[in-house]
Amino acid sequence: MDIAIIGANGDVGRQLAVQIIARRLLTPRARLQLIGRRGGGSERALHGLRADLYDAFAEITPEIDVGLAPEDVAADLILFAAGSTVSTSPQQIVDRRELAQGNRAVFEAYARSLAERGHGEEIVVVVTNPVELGVAVFARYLGRHRVIGMGAYQDSMRLRREIAADLGVRRQRVQAYALGEHGDALVPMLSSLWIYGFDEAENAQTRERLRGGHSASGFAGRLATEKKVLRALLAEQRVSEAFRHAESLPATLRAVLLPLITHISGAKTAVSTASVTTELVEVILSGGQSVIPAQVQLADGDWFGPPGVLGVPVMFGLRGWSRTTDLELEADERVALLDAAGRIAAQLKDWGHD
Repeated sequence: MDIAIIGANGDVGRQLAVQIIARRLLTPRARLQLIGRRGGGSERALHGLRADLYDAFAEITPEIDVGLAPEDVAADLILFAAGSTVSTSPQQIVDRRELAQGNRAVFEAYARSLAERGHGEEIVVVVTNPVELGVAVFARYLGRHRVIGMGAYQDSMRLRREIAADLGVRRQRVQAYALGEHGDALVPMLSSLWIYGFDEAENAQTRERLRGGHSASGFAGRLATEKKVLRALLAEQRVSEAFRHAESLPATLRAVLLPLITHISGAKTAVSTASVTTELVEVILSGGQSVIPAQVQLADGDWFGPPGVLGVPVMFGLRGWSRTTDLELEADERVALLDAAGRIAAQLKDWGHD
């Protein structure tokens, strides 16, 4: 299977290239495409990155090509990491509408080109934000089952890591989902939490302790309150204090807020984003059917709510995702997911996608 990284000269794109090769996910006979933009800095830099990758991983490097336009993309698995990113300035509130308007044209250009020139079975993983808009655009051109957004996968891995840290266990033992939006309408699904090695009583006790008396439907409000506290600290350059405050919060909030502080601190989250995306690539390349949380374009009958883009667990294989998988949700979690779906639909309409 050949892989293309669109936006390979960006922070995440470069890390993706390094980690995919370092983890030996492609054989020397496979091909890795580094896709940039003609006329931009990547036109020069990607040729240098290609040489540097050959130099660093001589014995295990796949064939590496450089492309500089949408029509150059020719791969089976496409990792879309191009476009603008959220500002690292604590004084600048994240404007998802502005981000969407800037990145929509990039989504459209590549989606249209793939529809016209692709072989018809490409799988697209959207990394660029807003993830939900990228999924909506690519699904319209390529068909919804060939497109996923990795936001829910990353959010779920972050949630599992924070829960594991609280319990003193490895992340691999924690089964938990963070669904909905890759943003403020994220929903931690604690009713489905399961720690392998714990019995039912221990898992039930863990779920209640993590909830702390709060409901899933109130999570968005709690998140907004804590974001204000952290932005005030960061605006005064009190970065270490912001981290200490976030680290004192429950695992559900830490999973969202620690990456936000990391990004605003200037360090960004390129390494972790690329790492979890590479993990997802490894799952895809395994060839089997796996349940993964991802943003997808849902149709009538796919779930209990209306059609639209939403982060849900889906059955995924080499041909894309085939169906959603059922979770036994509590009433407040259903309410929160329906609210997230409504917020995403309203945003997409505001951004001009219908």
